[in-house]
Amino acid sequence: MLEPVDDRNIAEVCAFLARHEESAQFLINHLREHGVSLGEHRNSGNFKAIRLGGEVSSVFCLARQGTLYVQSSYPQPEIVLGACAGESIDLKGFVGDWDSVAPVYRLFRERFPSFVAAFESREILYSKALRSGDPAIRHDARVRLLARADFPSWIQLRRAFLLEAGLPIDAPDEQMQRDFEANVASKCWWGLFEGNELCSQSALNSTGERVGQVGGVFTPRAFRQRGLAKATMFHMLRDCLDIHGHAKSVLFTGERDLPAQKLYESMGYSRVGFFAWVLGS
Repeated sequence: MLEPVDDRNIAEVCAFLARHEESAQFLINHLREHGVSLGEHRNSGNFKAIRLGGEVSSVFCLARQGTLYVQSSYPQPEIVLGACAGESIDLKGFVGDWDSVAPVYRLFRERFPSFVAAFESREILYSKALRSGDPAIRHDARVRLLARADFPSWIQLRRAFLLEAGLPIDAPDEQMQRDFEANVASKCWWGLFEGNELCSQSALNSTGERVGQVGGVFTPRAFRQRGLAKATMFHMLRDCLDIHGHAKSVLFTGERDLPAQKLYESMGYSRVGFFAWVLGS
């Protein structure tokens, strides 16, 4: 049974997402930041739930920018796509737990064979418990939270990151600056500097009550093989503990990105599943 998320079921929905906190961080964050209904923000949308046997079995949201975020314990792609068809938004992306997204995306491709993905990846999902006594999780004098004045340096590295990852630039510079400043205000971007030069950066793209989801980790080629990304991330994880109160850190990276996998596993991250990342043109 399909139902909107509202005051009657919000507690059940939040409990369901909390049980899947490692893979449902986008849904958790968007729900907390933008509420259950479509608003003006590009990540807002009408949250819906599917109930099976009296229990919530799926939660999903088609965001204003066209990306479907979905988490399911029992996927029902026909219901999900039927609900999306009733929205005023064109569906052009899929993000979430691999087992939740794959059936929906497969059915969508059967129905719309002309769809062309600008980016499509099965990512490895990693998780790491955060403990205050971990000696590796420590501050580095070269690393700090980014400030609004760092935007010119940040956007250069951000563009280089998107280009190297094969990700489309889906927002104009003005929107990227607004998003950057909002994330800076939320203490969600970090950078490692040598002198005045930004040499590595990392971020939280979701900040739940217990879990922080890492994204945007990037070091330009000229500064690689020097441990700068690891130093930036460990400093970030210290702040995740001290500032955000997180007990766990999660992230995902491509199956073919062996250097990133080596980095994360050397930091104590463990593989916990797979994540789907599909962006349309």
